[in-house]
Amino acid sequence: MFVVTGASGKLGRLAVQHLIERVDAAKVVALTRTPDRAAGLGVRVRAADFDDPGSLARAFEGAERVLLVSTDALGRRVAQHAAAIEAAAAAGARQLVYTSLVRAGEPGNPSLLAPEHRETERVLAESGVPFTVLRHNIYPDMLHLLAPLREAVATGVLSGGGDGDHVAYVTRADCAAVGAAILAEGGHTGQFLEVTGPAAVDRAGVAEALAEATGRPVRYERRTRREEAADPAARGVAPELVSAARQFWDDAAAGWMDVTTHVVERVAGRPPVPLAEFFAGCRNELLGG
Repeated sequence: MFVVTGASGKLGRLAVQHLIERVDAAKVVALTRTPDRAAGLGVRVRAADFDDPGSLARAFEGAERVLLVSTDALGRRVAQHAAAIEAAAAAGARQLVYTSLVRAGEPGNPSLLAPEHRETERVLAESGVPFTVLRHNIYPDMLHLLAPLREAVATGVLSGGGDGDHVAYVTRADCAAVGAAILAEGGHTGQFLEVTGPAAVDRAGVAEALAEATGRPVRYERRTRREEAADPAARGVAPELVSAARQFWDDAAAGWMDVTTHVVERVAGRPPVPLAEFFAGCRNELLGG
């Protein structure tokens, strides 16, 4: 039996959809804290609360291969993931596949998210169950939080501070396809796979992708870090989001997210989606429609 956790979330839902293209849907179980939100997936759905380890034995019963989608509970992730890993191991799972963060295993990684992913990877490696770690690069839809994309399309200018902030953005759909392929076919055990988009682009490249996708001229305009922080603050953006965005761009400029690989094509059998193609899929939203 194939188990996908976090099935009511964006990544988990996509993983289930890709998985049932490869295996019999009757052999797939979707786990979620909110079963009603996973209705319509066409597979069995079980309730699973990683904050309640005692409830997980039933959730993972019969599991052979498990896609463990990392939770979004910053500060509680390691305990949650450890509970799920223990329950899956007790159920007799033969392979655990975990969705981690790009270069999470490197101690110098400055991302606030890296330590919990790195610790989960350690727990996974010590579980005794064959495992695969999928270190996802940044999802392009996160750019809506990190940069004023609609404003850039409307004004023709994408502004930002600093240079060299290259990121190999990878879509959730591509990441889900990789996870589903490994779940369906097995293999890649003991491997830490960096899952990336086809190219690392900086903000000038983001501007070019916006222009290509929308048919509107968009150029990149460099600003100082102070100007970059002042603009969203003036628009009423929450200070914590301003701080998170600044940290992200600083980490990108330091080269932590510019890694590119052929994992999507090699494992999922399809080329990763370029940034412009992703933007084309949300063209109406970018144009303010």
